[in-house]
Amino acid sequence: MSERIVRKWRPSLALVIAAVCLALVALPVVGVLAARLTSNQFVRETERSLLAQAVIYAEAYAIAYAAYGDKPRHGRFLTAEQKEARAEHYTPITPSLSVFQGRIRQPRPDGTPLIHPVTAPYDAIDAPLSDLAKRIQKSNLAGYLALDAFGGVIAGSSDERYSLANVPEVQDALRGEVRSVLRSKTKIEFHPLNSISRNTRYRVFVAMPVVVQDRVVGAVYLSRTPLDLQKFVYQERMTLLLVGAIMIAGSVALGGLLWRLVSRPIRGLREQSQQVAQGERSALEPLGSYGVREVADLGGSILSMSAALGDRSRTVETYTNHVTHELKSPVTSIIGAAELLETGGAAMPQERQARLVRTISTEGQRMTTLLGRLRELARAKTVGGLPGTDLGEAVRAVAPGLPNLVIDNGVAHGTEVPLSEEGAEIVLTQLMRNAAEHGAATVRLSWSDNTLTVEDDGSGVSAANRDRLTEPFFTTRRDGGGTGMGLAIVTAVLEGRGARLDVGATNALGGATFHLIF
Repeated sequence: MSERIVRKWRPSLALVIAAVCLALVALPVVGVLAARLTSNQFVRETERSLLAQAVIYAEAYAIAYAAYGDKPRHGRFLTAEQKEARAEHYTPITPSLSVFQGRIRQPRPDGTPLIHPVTAPYDAIDAPLSDLAKRIQKSNLAGYLALDAFGGVIAGSSDERYSLANVPEVQDALRGEVRSVLRSKTKIEFHPLNSISRNTRYRVFVAMPVVVQDRVVGAVYLSRTPLDLQKFVYQERMTLLLVGAIMIAGSVALGGLLWRLVSRPIRGLREQSQQVAQGERSALEPLGSYGVREVADLGGSILSMSAALGDRSRTVETYTNHVTHELKSPVTSIIGAAELLETGGAAMPQERQARLVRTISTEGQRMTTLLGRLRELARAKTVGGLPGTDLGEAVRAVAPGLPNLVIDNGVAHGTEVPLSEEGAEIVLTQLMRNAAEHGAATVRLSWSDNTLTVEDDGSGVSAANRDRLTEPFFTTRRDGGGTGMGLAIVTAVLEGRGARLDVGATNALGGATFHLIF
């Protein structure tokens, strides 16, 4: 029955579950990483833009300072390493900011009052630098500050003047280093009707030195709020809606796949199992689809189990009917003989009494023999053990129980029959006992092409009875005490190993021929 299920590749249930688990784990992780990486990319783009603008603004500052012809009197001199780096043809500045934990600093310290007064030439370049900063800010919304050598604000996109000498990145810039930092905002202002990007909780700051004649005469300090993920989502809403639709469709497809591969086949198996549990006698049909490999194997097992239970149920019913029929005659004879003995008493002749007693004994013995064969049949159906028994050893094991039978073993030494030791002895015992009961004096065995042939020189088998010999309780010598169970027992053992028993034509010895085909 299980062979009716089409054998083809199916994903295992473990593989399906693993794929679902990986998808469930990966989707939120990918979403979180994508959001963080997107925010990080926004920060890097803002930093890259501010660095490019800072270079231009610093060069404008340096040109304006040098235009007055004064030799720099304030500021640190560049170190040898800094001079060497600036002397190179290309000195790219790589963005390095990150929004990940621990990389966002505290809000920028507030400015302090100016300690050093603004002197020449800083007071002269204030106006043009401030005008340049304000015009640029109109387009890119960045903040621009020009600082003197002491950290004081001398120009910018706002008119406030104060000192930023206490800010770490400004201190680094006044020492000739370029610094970029990401700082959280002191106050978050929400503008639902304005630019959603202003709701970002951090701001990018870039401080760059202004160098004239290898001396840091000041610094430029730029800042801007990077693009926010919310604004990016709004800008890319159509694309994200498409992605969302694809993800929903994928989830629906995945759910449908799981339903088809797992849920629906299991529901079908449950219904079949319920039919078996309710004693359904009709043969079950394979499901239309079993989905995964394990469910297909389970379906095959259920079909096999159903067939086995059906066969066993029919066998039990058949055996019950046969046993009832076979035991009816001896029981009737015993009861009749007992009643005659009871009613006849002493008036009955001794010879008649002896004949009735012999009837009771004979019929009782017949019942004992029949019940013994039934026990042997039940044992044959459950015989176990690993297949593979030396045929010569099995013949030698059963020979002592058949002293009046000559066994001609034509099987080569070491030939193994695919039966357990117990199964081989049961089969050989029943076949040879059957031959002896039918008048055989010699039994000949041969092995060829996975077939064991057993021939005897007994009374043989008529063509009319040949097809019925393996039926339980069918016997050609009922008057001689035959039970019709011997060959049924042989058939039961062979079927347990996937083999069969064929009854051949009358052999050269004039007796029966049996082929055990493995």
